[in-house]
Amino acid sequence: MAKLHVGLPHLEGSISEYALKHDMVELGFDTGAPPKPSTLRSWRRDVGPSFSISLRLPRICSTLPMTKEMDRALEESVAAATALEARAIVLVTTAEVRPTQPTIEKLRSLTSRLPRPSVLLCWEPRGIWERREIIATARDLDLLPVFDAQNDPLPPGPVAYTRLRALGGAQKVSQRAVEKLAKELQSKREAWIVVEHAASAKRVRSELLHALARTMPSQPPPARPVPGKLRAEDEEQ
Repeated sequence: MAKLHVGLPHLEGSISEYALKHDMVELGFDTGAPPKPSTLRSWRRDVGPSFSISLRLPRICSTLPMTKEMDRALEESVAAATALEARAIVLVTTAEVRPTQPTIEKLRSLTSRLPRPSVLLCWEPRGIWERREIIATARDLDLLPVFDAQNDPLPPGPVAYTRLRALGGAQKVSQRAVEKLAKELQSKREAWIVVEHAASAKRVRSELLHALARTMPSQPPPARPVPGKLRAEDEEQ
């Protein structure tokens, strides 16, 4: 059964309070520099090693400007990911980033500066990219493509990272969407699920676990010896 990491794209309250409700968070520090590494290390101590953290790169990276400001933001993000012991880093690109060869080279340059292979590098393009272009580009750059599983099938591979979007944060995840996602997760080893509708997150995790448990093959009962008389050759041994 797939190992699930389900949480929100932001903290609600302190990280220790948040960790009582969820087992994963996608953090993003878009309003300025991230907290000091010492603060981030204390966050990691507060939640323990079993809690999963994903780091979303700052908004300045989303248009691939290739400027000194972006360079500084990347350096700060890598330092933050290290302090947090983040297991995933997510780059979200805007609709301005189009499927061209110069764009792909910029993506290659940016992602080559992120830690590998200990961290899962994820890419979530917005705009006019076609699914086949996203998957092909992600494969070429050794990135994990991010889709909204409510609308698109998960890409092939043992690990999935999906964002269940909500318009204005107000659209809850439907039962049908959860059932669809559960079917797709049957072939996965691990799944990161970011739920934008905060009130749906715990229900999504619970219902996915129940749905996946139902699909687990039942184990045959252990073989038991059949009572009966010993054969002559058995007695002679």
